[in-house]
Amino acid sequence: MTGYDVAIIGLGAMGSAAAFHLAKRQATVVGFDNFVPPHLMGSSHGDTRIIREAYHEAPEYVPIVQRSYELWTELEQESGRSLLKQTGGLMLGPPGGETVSGAI
Repeated sequence: MTGYDVAIIGLGAMGSAAAFHLAKRQATVVGFDNFVPPHLMGSSHGDTRIIREAYHEAPEYVPIVQRSYELWTELEQESGRSLLKQTGGLMLGPPGGETVSGAI
C-alpha cells in the first residue's frame, strides 16, 4: 500500500496547481477528479477565462493575483508552452465612482 502526504479532491485550476507545487516541494500527492484531466467540465476551463488584477472590491487580493502572474510565467518556462495570454481590461463608470477609483 502506498501512502501520500496530501490527497487533493478536484484537479481543476486550483487543485492541479496545488498538486504541482506540493510535488515540487517533494510531497507525495494523489489527486482525484470526477473526470479524466484535462477536461472541459470545470469552472476554470475553456477559452474565455480571466484573471483580473483590478479588484476594487478587495484590494488585498491584488498581491495574490500579481503572484499568480509570476507563477504562470514559471509554468510557461518549465513546460515550454504559451499558457496565458495577457490582454487589457476596461473599467467603466463615473470618475469618482467606486469601480473606477477603486481599480486605479
